Amino acid sequence: MEEAREAYLLEHTPGLRECDAAQHRAFLQIEDDALARHPDPTPDDIAAAGAAEAALPSRKRTELQLRRSFESLAVHLSKDAKRKRKSFVQRGQRAWNRANPTPLTSELERTLTVAFMTLMGTDCS
Repeated sequence: MEEAREAYLLEHTPGLRECDAAQHRAFLQIEDDALARHPDPTPDDIAAAGAAEAALPSRKRTELQLRRSFESLAVHLSKDAKRKRKSFVQRGQRAWNRANPTPLTSELERTLTVAFMTLMGTDCS
């Protein structure tokens, strides 16, 4: 039923199909940019971070370990990269959505949903 309603909305909203396609392309590009900007750490990156941490005084090393809850450096760096990527993607998607409003407003969606339910012979309440 939901798939049929989505198809009905696509068919009866001018420009929605093109907007959805443009959004999909843009979001894929944002995800690619996020991966390029915040890649997973390589073994060399982990080794360099480990060497930098080992060079710190004991107290500073312990503070860093406590901040990451004694997770291994490899796990911490990987989680950090994923968190940064996710944040980058969300910011990019929100910016794209602000700059490119959808032709399907909430009022139009409600109106079309009522028309669809009436067409299907179901009660929408």
